[in-house]
Amino acid sequence: MSNPQYLAQVGHFFGAFFVIIIPSTIVMLMEWPLWYTGVWFGIGVAAASFKEFVFDTSSWGEGDSWSDSLMDWSFYMLGGGGGLGITKLFYWLLKMLLARHGVVLP
Repeated sequence: MSNPQYLAQVGHFFGAFFVIIIPSTIVMLMEWPLWYTGVWFGIGVAAASFKEFVFDTSSWGEGDSWSDSLMDWSFYMLGGGGGLGITKLFYWLLKMLLARHGVVLP
């Protein structure tokens, strides 16, 4: 990967990561069911798929290919999956700590 491509993949990863982490934090603070985060991830998958395989392909230039879109989409998925994993870990730790003090999360 060339340097601009590396920067793009870092952007795709952290963009998807924070798109999952921020709503997940709201879900936890509002004490909504944690599966709402999975719904948000599904919406993110649909949006990333549309962006990479429909929108971006309509504006390809010379040298662009399906592998570029697939790589971008893969980094979106890695970032979103990382966000889901961190959310679940944080929720589990928070639930354990609060249970010690008699507070029960849903």
